[in-house]
Amino acid sequence: MRMASRVVVFDLDGTLTRHDTYVPFLTGFLLRRPLRLLRTVALPRALLLFMVGRLTNTQLKERFLNAFLAGASKQDIEAWTHAFITRLLSRGLCREAQDTLEYHRAQGDLLILLTASLDLYVEELGRRLRFDRVCCTKAEWSADRLTGKLSGPNHRGEEKVRCLLRLRQDYPGATVVAYADHSSDLDFLRMADQATLVNGTRKAQRLAKQQGISSAKWKS
Repeated sequence: MRMASRVVVFDLDGTLTRHDTYVPFLTGFLLRRPLRLLRTVALPRALLLFMVGRLTNTQLKERFLNAFLAGASKQDIEAWTHAFITRLLSRGLCREAQDTLEYHRAQGDLLILLTASLDLYVEELGRRLRFDRVCCTKAEWSADRLTGKLSGPNHRGEEKVRCLLRLRQDYPGATVVAYADHSSDLDFLRMADQATLVNGTRKAQRLAKQQGISSAKWKS
């Protein structure tokens, strides 16, 4: 484990990238396997239940995973992941995010990618972007087939806070710098020594200001 005086933690969706990555990953796989479309008919109801508070973010994520990818083979997932990551790197990253990432790399900082998005593509993206460590939500496998369930916690909200606390234990004495975009990340950002809410909504920016967290607008 490489040690450093400063640990820099980046969120993925809306921070490093211009947009969400989970749904595009799922729908892109569906375009390669259009017969799976029939499996998605119940998802609008699941979205409605989520919007009225009867499904959690974790439950919704798992329902989408099950509908789009359950039963898919490791070989098929890896093939699509390669294509998806290549496309994401070519036109899906925020330019100022890349500049910030390279600035911290040049400073010798330890780079951590921490996201609620799935390991199916996040781990490969982390390798391609040369992060020192990747912490993300994991999908469950049975042999070489996806079960459609999550394996372990959804790295969102309180789980991100727990991840940051573990990072402090792993790198004692290091200054922790964090970048994230969502209002659900505010507790996580507040735990960092230096934190920036990136591209947050007006409401998120207002809440961040109340909590002493700076805000920034990263151009695409």
